[in-house]
Amino acid sequence: MSLVLALAGHHAIFARDGDEALELFEKAQGDFDLIITDHQMVRVSGLDLSRRLREKGFSGEIVVLTAFAGTIDEEEYKKLEVAGIMEKPFDLNELCQWIDCIRESREASPAGENNPDHPKEIAFCWLKHK
Repeated sequence: MSLVLALAGHHAIFARDGDEALELFEKAQGDFDLIITDHQMVRVSGLDLSRRLREKGFSGEIVVLTAFAGTIDEEEYKKLEVAGIMEKPFDLNELCQWIDCIRESREASPAGENNPDHPKEIAFCWLKHK
């Protein structure tokens, strides 16, 4: 994933788990546009990570990856304004397209502001395999 994201022009930092992700977030002082997390992790779930990031003021987009489609609480993620959920296994090209779409949406709405004149183009979605 690191190589694919780099080739697509993205700078990515990886964490081993939710605790390390929170530590990286705090050290970076919130300089992330997008956080991609797994739903099921040891100690800190994707839902817990998303909740804690929002509590710490993260206004960027969050994408959740899961192999447990249909068993996670989609409504809780929606309340946390998660951009969407992508079912695993996933195609890296699809992920890159989604990241590009999120980036373009944020560029259209500077600093991710909820400005009625510039509505965010990304609404909650769940990319499921057929």
